[in-house]
Amino acid sequence: MAATATVRVTPETRERLKRLGRERKMSAPELLDELTRVAEDDQLLADHEAAMREVMADPERAEAYRAELSVWDETLLDGLSEL
Repeated sequence: MAATATVRVTPETRERLKRLGRERKMSAPELLDELTRVAEDDQLLADHEAAMREVMADPERAEAYRAELSVWDETLLDGLSEL
């Protein structure tokens, strides 16, 4: 078993974690690990969306981004005609 640590939560949160764990057939540490991974993924996507909004708000940067995409798009089918 992996090392564990104590995390203080309200009684209401503890009950919610127990309920979710039962529903998903997971231990509390497994559930917290999954929920943490999901939160990190959500934050990564939110950060990416914010960065893209910033890029697209600047016409020069937006054009440079589109130009780079265009170059990469040309490689999409490289070598696949032989398959």
